Amino acid sequence: DVTTVEKDLVQLTNYEGEFSVWRQTLGSVDRVYICYGVLGDQEEAAGDLEYAAGLLETNFVSACGWAGAAANILEEQGKGSVVAISSVAGDRGRQSNYVYGAAKGGLTIFMQGLDHRLSKVGARAVAVKMGFVISPMTDGMKRSGPLWTKPADAAAMIVKAAKKSHGAVYVPWFWRGIMAIIRLLPTFIFNKSNL
Repeated sequence: DVTTVEKDLVQLTNYEGEFSVWRQTLGSVDRVYICYGVLGDQEEAAGDLEYAAGLLETNFVSACGWAGAAANILEEQGKGSVVAISSVAGDRGRQSNYVYGAAKGGLTIFMQGLDHRLSKVGARAVAVKMGFVISPMTDGMKRSGPLWTKPADAAAMIVKAAKKSHGAVYVPWFWRGIMAIIRLLPTFIFNKSNL
């Protein structure tokens, strides 16, 4: 039996109040998945700082608010997990998407901090650092090749992360190695790239 409620989570900022209603309805909270975001247009964000601030609000501030409210309940319960969809884009600032990347990098750090806190009581927080997924967010991109993940496969990995992971996890796993190379590139080499 599934109950759905449609809400604009970015506009809604009464995080704890909303969660208390959901908790009363459900009895307890086992897992919370925070799965929304906006890739946005980096060129527009560079020229319109209000637009850039909106991207940061959606991808970082709002997501952290919901994750923090969920963590408060999980801490009280002493069990459960909160998972936020982050991105490999947060591993290093790149000219092509640094506003989105900054938001996701911040979200990852926030989730790692929550996990450190929740680990003391038996609950967990996980930032899932996604690579390329075939989804509405990536419409218009060339979506083929070994680096692309199908939605059903991504979903299965996210559920697995909620059950077993802590802090941050790359999905799929091979992005850990790819992003390690990108992070380790010396700046003078990296700045010659068009990533």
